[in-house]
Amino acid sequence: MKKERIIISGLLIAVLLLAIGCAPGSPGFEYAIGDTGPSGVGIVFYITDGGLHGMEVAPSDQSTSQVWIEGGSTQTTENGNTGTSIGTGLANSNAIITQSGHTGSAAQVCRDYDGGGYDDWFLPSIDELEAIWNNLVDDGTGSNSGAGDFAGTYYWSSSEGDISNAWGHSFGTGTQSYGPKDYGTRVRAVRAF
Repeated sequence: MKKERIIISGLLIAVLLLAIGCAPGSPGFEYAIGDTGPSGVGIVFYITDGGLHGMEVAPSDQSTSQVWIEGGSTQTTENGNTGTSIGTGLANSNAIITQSGHTGSAAQVCRDYDGGGYDDWFLPSIDELEAIWNNLVDDGTGSNSGAGDFAGTYYWSSSEGDISNAWGHSFGTGTQSYGPKDYGTRVRAVRAF
């Protein structure tokens, strides 16, 4: 009897917290950097509106060696439809996937990810990767703190550099550079909330 009361009490508390917006995932819940995001699996790395909105990053890599784009002459054809700013990663990912001749890409790997049952993940822009580094991974000395289990190597962004190159971000040193679109490197999905 006592065990049943405890379970019912705990359930009642959870329902009340959800109803008043104090439980993760409820409308009005305010997230902080490093929290588990609304997907239930991602890690919050960027917030706006006092934590009501922001972005979360997947808890592990979706690939350890994926080229930026593949198919036909896509690796030497300028897409020309990608941006670098926070908030452009989803549009960038969609532009990569709809590029003529596309048969696969780092963006597609991220769009196919369904962590936490959500299907709105995408390949982050270079500024979104920078926010992950600055807000979550950098230990304050320019080194990888281990947060988010990022490898100390480059991750693709969805931001194109030029006709043959795209931007990547090092999670070992925090530096950014662009490299050949046919180079296989790591991929980590993000989503906005």
